[in-house]
Amino acid sequence: MSLLKYIERLKRMDDLIRRRATGSAREFSEKLQVSESQLFLELKEMKELGAPIEYCTRSRSYCYITKCRLVLDFKDDGGGIKGGQKYFDFFCTLRYSRSPES
Repeated sequence: MSLLKYIERLKRMDDLIRRRATGSAREFSEKLQVSESQLFLELKEMKELGAPIEYCTRSRSYCYITKCRLVLDFKDDGGGIKGGQKYFDFFCTLRYSRSPES
C-alpha cells in the first residue's frame, strides 16, 4: 500500500473513531473496505502510535478513551539539494497527541 493510501485510511479511521461511528469490527472493516484481520492490524498499529482506542459496547463503536488527535509530521533530514536536483528528503512521523481541543 502506498504511503498516501495508508495515511488516508488512518485519517478515515481517526474520523470514524472520533465520531463514534465505526460500528462493530465487521461494520468498521466494511466501511474501510478491508478485511477484519487487516482492520485489527491497523488498530494495533494505531495503538502502538499512542492512540487510546477501546471498543465501547454501549455506543457499539470504537472510541478514544482520552481526548487526542492524530498528528502527521514531516521533518527535513538536512539533505537539501542533491545532485543538482531540487528535492527534500522527508521523514514522516505519525503519532497521537493529547489535545484539549479534540
